[in-house]
Amino acid sequence: MVEQEYYPDYHEHNDFGPAMLALSHFIINWNWVEHYFNVVLWHYAGDIQVGAMYTAGLGNQSRADTLLVLSKAKEKNPLILDFTEFSVSVFGKLKSNRNSLAHSHSIARDINEEKPRWIRSSNNPKSSHVYVYADLDDIVENLNACGALSKNLLELSLIQMGKGNTALLTKFPVPKVLLPHSVAYGNE
Repeated sequence: MVEQEYYPDYHEHNDFGPAMLALSHFIINWNWVEHYFNVVLWHYAGDIQVGAMYTAGLGNQSRADTLLVLSKAKEKNPLILDFTEFSVSVFGKLKSNRNSLAHSHSIARDINEEKPRWIRSSNNPKSSHVYVYADLDDIVENLNACGALSKNLLELSLIQMGKGNTALLTKFPVPKVLLPHSVAYGNE
C-alpha cells in the first residue's frame, strides 16, 4: 500500500471529509457540463469539427456568451431558447461557486461561525485572499444543480440531433452564488 503521507484526515470538522467527496463529484459533473456546453455550441456552429476548433480557444464565459448569441440567432423553438437561456444563467452561477470551492487552498472552521470558510488567492489587488462560506449542504446543492444542468445540456444536444425530447428538459432549483469576502490582514 502507498504511504498516505499527504492524505487528509480533515480532523478540523466532521463535515470536511463528506464535503470533499461532494466537491469531487461537483467537479466531475462540472466537467460534463463544460463538455455538453461545447456539444450544444458545436451544433449551433453548424459543424462539430468547426465548432470544436472554435471552442478550443474559448474560456467558460466566452462559451456561455457565444452559446447565447448563437442560440438567439439560430433557434426557432422558443421552448429550447428558454432552456438555453436558463442553462447559460445557471452555468454562470455554478462556474462561480465551483471556482470559489475548487480553487480554495484552505478550509477554516471558526466555532463562532455557522459555516466553514473556503479560502483562496484573489486576483483583486486590494485583497490577496478571499473566502466564501460553504458547508456540505451548499456543496450538495451545487452538485445537484450541476447534475441537472448536465442532463439538460445532454438533452439539448440530443434534440439538436433529432433524438431528444423537450419534455425531458426541466428547470430546477438554482443555488445562490457564494459571495466572496476579503481576508482581513493587519496591513490591508
